[in-house]
Amino acid sequence: MRALVEDGHDRATYHLTGPEALTQAEQVQTIGQVLGRPLQWHELSRQDARRRLLADDSVPDTFVDPLLDGYADMLAAPYPAITHTVEAVTGTPARTYRAWVSDHAADFRM
Repeated sequence: MRALVEDGHDRATYHLTGPEALTQAEQVQTIGQVLGRPLQWHELSRQDARRRLLADDSVPDTFVDPLLDGYADMLAAPYPAITHTVEAVTGTPARTYRAWVSDHAADFRM
C-alpha cells in the first residue's frame, strides 16, 4: 500500500520474494503436511515430460520445448536471494507458502 500512497516509489523497481525459497519437492511436502497425507514429488526426465506435454491437447506443441527450456533454466539459475521488500513496500510481511496452502487447502483436495 505504501507504494501507492507515499512519495518516492515512482518508476521504482522492486525484487519481491516470499520469506522463503522452496524447491518443488518442498512445496509438495508442505501441501501434504497441510492436508494431513503424504505426498511426493517425482521428477520426470525431459523426454518423459515432453512426451506427456505433447499428448496433452490443452498445451500447444510449439510451447512444449520453450516451456521445458524455461524449467531447465530455472533449475540452473542461482537460488534466489530472499528480500524483505514486500514488507518495506506494503507495510505487511510476505506470507509463507504454508500459510497460503492452508488458506487454499480445499483447492488441493480431490
